[in-house]
Order: sequence, then structure tokens, then C-alpha cells
Amino acid sequence: MMSRVYHMHVFVLILSVHCTISEEDNDEDVEMEDVDDDDDTTSISNVPDPYDMVYSKLPTNTHKLKSVEDCKHCYAKKFERESMGFCCRKGKIKLANPNTPPELMRLWTSADSDSRHFRDNIRFFNGHFSFTSLYCHLDSDTTNISKHPIYTFRAHGQMYHNIRSFGKQDGLDRSHLELYFYDDDPSLEHRYRSCRKEQCQKDKEVITQLVNILHGNPYSEHLRSMGHVDDVDDYHITLNLDQRMDQRRYNTPTTSEVAAVWVEGSERRRQFENSVILQGKNRDIYGIKSYHGCYDALSYPLFFPRGELGWHTDIPKEGVPYETVMAARAARLAHGHNNRSSNPFGGRLCVSVRDYYCYKLQMRPGIFNPILFGKRLFQQFADKIRADLYQGLVDSLHAGEGRADSVGKRTVLATSFIGGPRDMRRRYMDAMALVRRYGKPDIFLTMTCNPNWDEIRQELYPGQTPQDRPDLVVRVFRAKLEELKNKLLKKDILGKVRAYVYVVEFQKRGLPHAHFLLIMEGRYKLTCPEQYDRLISAELPNKKKYLELYKLVVKHMMHGPCGALNPECSCTKGRPSCKNHYPRPFNAATLQGKDSYPLYRRREDGCKAMVRKEWLDNRWVVPYNPHLLRYFNCHINVEACGSIKAVKYMFKYI
Repeated sequence: MMSRVYHMHVFVLILSVHCTISEEDNDEDVEMEDVDDDDDTTSISNVPDPYDMVYSKLPTNTHKLKSVEDCKHCYAKKFERESMGFCCRKGKIKLANPNTPPELMRLWTSADSDSRHFRDNIRFFNGHFSFTSLYCHLDSDTTNISKHPIYTFRAHGQMYHNIRSFGKQDGLDRSHLELYFYDDDPSLEHRYRSCRKEQCQKDKEVITQLVNILHGNPYSEHLRSMGHVDDVDDYHITLNLDQRMDQRRYNTPTTSEVAAVWVEGSERRRQFENSVILQGKNRDIYGIKSYHGCYDALSYPLFFPRGELGWHTDIPKEGVPYETVMAARAARLAHGHNNRSSNPFGGRLCVSVRDYYCYKLQMRPGIFNPILFGKRLFQQFADKIRADLYQGLVDSLHAGEGRADSVGKRTVLATSFIGGPRDMRRRYMDAMALVRRYGKPDIFLTMTCNPNWDEIRQELYPGQTPQDRPDLVVRVFRAKLEELKNKLLKKDILGKVRAYVYVVEFQKRGLPHAHFLLIMEGRYKLTCPEQYDRLISAELPNKKKYLELYKLVVKHMMHGPCGALNPECSCTKGRPSCKNHYPRPFNAATLQGKDSYPLYRRREDGCKAMVRKEWLDNRWVVPYNPHLLRYFNCHINVEACGSIKAVKYMFKYI
């Protein structure tokens, strides 16, 4: 799946897929030891350094986001530069607050040993109690802690949540919804079989608690009744896929609203409009789609322990009577099947899928939101809220399921579908049109989110790390990105910009980063090494003159170590040398390169720093602008660029 182009709403950032960037951008803390001080190399010389101009006018403080008031309508936490309607459309969206049982809330928040075990193994426990089975192609590198120290849930292609009939099969243990049949058995032997040998006792303690917590789940109540029947093969379970509630007031369905159990041969009325019938005589598989109201409750019971509904097509906006939405729905069912121009979701009456999850993923004081405590399960949940949930595509899928004349017909995504093939081609052609009109790009800039920004750390709940909160990371990054645009385009920190293009992507370990191409006005174009040296440095600064800048260069702008120093580094693994050509050669002065990128000045001055247990010198420094690095405190690579190849790199997924 191609990477997503930046959208004005931060929600698009959460749903984007991941990719890597060309330069090192590791924000983990590094040791900052130096070689012993030498008066000839580290003391401040009385002779002015002709190359010090690049360090002039450094900011004295790092940028901090301004505090803004919470939303006056829904009381959600707001960050600087977020639109007023980002959380609730200025009061037009109102949904019932989650009602988490106290016992489950303790597991989500407590520092007790069983609670920590629950959270550290949250995907295991959710999968164990999920009514559906998850099918997807996971990236083994980012989900294997031994290979990748920062866990990132990264799926290739589509994710599927399927539910299976409960017929017996020789040699196959019961799993998923079938396990609920036997939850009234005090021994819980059927569930303990899934416990992992190395953590068996801890798993049993948590499973026992979760069985008791989920006794109040309406799906669990139906399924437990199956454990008391003599011949399961004769029974059928009908799951209601078309639940609809006024989620502004309540969101927990009753047992009779979610499912029905009946015996083969008995008189059965059609109880639900849209349903799945599970049988005891086969193992048929049925897909649970993202637009079914029961999707979240069946797939994530630890987030929705009372069977609370997720998004569906008929959730009224605030001020819209529920009866009006139901009347519009009835009219559509009666007259709209063959009318392709009719809006299948009630137009402006109902909550869109984007607005629904934007509301659900907010931080509100005094309201406990289990999703925000979900750690790795939150990453999985966020990954499923992706482009296939956007309103236009969901409309098409639902229309195909509800109208026979639409089934099996090809759907072409319009250019308005962010990240689609037509959208990417359009953006690439727009960028090339700018190059044709204003000339080749002059500066290529990459900014990567720093997960240790104070604004992120301050909002984490106790015991959390930035990787546990992708929502928080991208919201802060977006605010910082807007400030970067202000610096580049209004304050002209690198000179007057005539035209620009930028995209936002996610790197492999889950951090967002932005690529900018800047086309400068005539007098600010970079045409010679002297001009490069005024904006870009590829050296460690003098530690005594620029201590804070020195620390930031060592932390954010040192590539590697890789190559012979670390053959297992991602840029070297499986290759004879670093794919980014580090370490670069020493250069006494900046030279014009052959491939449109300069050979930056990297003097052999003896200055070294300890980075991830290796001594690195100027050959390992990623080019940067001192002002921007000091101001934003993150990896911010700045390169002089004179080739249109950079445009193709920006849109490399078309």
C-alpha cells in the first residue's frame, strides 16, 4: 500500500502506512562523550572562523507549543494550530462516553504485576477473547522486539476480521467465540490450554479476571448458553450485523439486540435485517466489515467490554432527531435501491466515519478512554482505521452489498481520495508543473518527529512511552510542522521561497516525517559552494562556543554507526556498505558534486563524539541547518538540491 500524502486533518496522519527515509533519524538518547580536550582543537580561537557564518543568529530557546483552551463543546484537549472543529465539529458530534468496568480499568491503569502483564501482552489477551479472528500480513521486523527494539504494528495490505461457524473438526481446539461456550465451567480448562508455557501462571491469573469481567458482555451471555445444550450441532447462532442505536445517549446493546440462538427445525422468524448465521455443522467463515456496527465490539472486546457499538451509517449528529434518521433510512430502503445518485447515508444528518473516530480518540479530563491505554492493541486498532474506512470508499462497499446492480462492479478511486493512485499522479504532475514554471528545486529538507518532545512527554499517562500513543505523536508533529512552514514560508529563514512541495510519510518505526522541496526566488537560489556554506553544515560544531547545538547534532544528526562498525545496522544489513554512503570522505572545503548534490565541507579536525558506543567524526554528520536544528530539537536534514530527481523521490510510490 502506498504511503499517504499529507492531509489537512491530523487523522490522516494516524492512518497512513509506514515507509523509511534516506537518512538516519534515530531520536534515542545517545552518549555524548568527547575525546580529551586539546587546546589546539577545542579552545575558542581569537582568529575568527570564516565558516562560522552558518552558526550566526542561532535561537536561544527551543520551540514550544503554546497552551490552548480545551474545546468548549466536548472538553477535548486541544493543541496549537488545531482547527476548532477537529474534535467534534464545533458541537455537531456528540457520542456516549465509554463505560469501563472498574475491574478492567484497574488492569488498564494499575502498576500491579498482573496489570503490567496484561498491558505488556495486550494483543495476546485481546486475540484470546476476540469473537473474530484477525488475518493480515505483519511486518516481522517491526513486530519482533529482538530485531527491532521499538515495537510497531505494521501490516502490509488489507486487514480482515472473520468469524467462523462452530462445527467440530478433528484435531482442532476450540478458539475465539467457541471458547465462550464453556466460560461457566469453573475450571476454565478450555481457556488455560492457550496459556504460554513460559508465562502460564501469569496468563491464568489475567484470563480468570477477564472471564469474570466479560460475563456482562451481551455476546458472551448468548454464547455461554451453548455450553449447557446437549447437541451443539443442531444449533444456529444469528449475529445481528445491522445494529443501530442513538449513540449520543447510550451505546450498550441488550442481549436480544446482538444475537439469537435457535434450534434447527424450530420455527424461526427473520429477526434481523442483516445478519450472519453460524452453524454447528460446518466451519464456514464470514467477514465482519468495518461498516458493521458490531465490528469493534466483536474484534476488540477489551476496548468495548459491554458490546458497545462502533461506527455505523445512521448515527445522528447533534440536534438531528433519531426518528428523522430512521425515517430517511426507511425511505431509502423503499425507494433508493436503483437510484445511484441518492446518498445512502442520510447526507448531512449523520456522523461520518472520520468524525466518529476523531471524537473517540480524544483526551478529555475526567473521562477514562481505554483505547488510549491500549499500547500495542491501540497501534493495531489505529492501523485498521485507514483509507478503507474513509467515507467515499465505505459508501461504495456498502452500496455493493445493499444493491444487487452494484455487486462485482469495478470502483475507480477519484483524485479526491487521499493517497490513491490518481491522487498521487495528480500531485506529481502538479509538482512538475511548478518546476517547469519556476525552475529546479534548490533545497531538499526532511523533518522527523522527535518522540521526546516535551509536549509529547507531558501528555503521556503514567507508565506510557511515545510508541504507545500514535495519536499524540502525530498531533504534536502536525503542530510543529505548521511552525516549520511558518519559518520557511513567512519568516524566510532560508531565504525567499517562490514555490514549494511537501509530503508527509511514516517511517518504519512509526514516526511521521515530512519532505519539503523549496524553489527559491532568483537572488536566493543556491548556485555555488559559498552559498551552500551559509545555510548548511555537515560538521560537529565547536563544543565550547555552541554547546547546545553540539548536543543536538550528536543526538539527532549523526548517522550510524553502520558499515564495518555495525554490519547489522538497517542501512548496511545484506549489503557490502552503507546504502546512504556513510562515512562520507573528509573535505577541506565544500565542492560541487556530480549528481547535483554538493560534497559538503567535512574537515579532519580531530573532533569526535561517542554515539551508540562508537567514536564518530565529521564524516558521519548528516547535513543540517543550525538555526532549524536548534529551534525544533529534532532530526532535520537540509540539503542543497539542483535536480528534478528529488521530485520523483517525493512521489516514489506512483
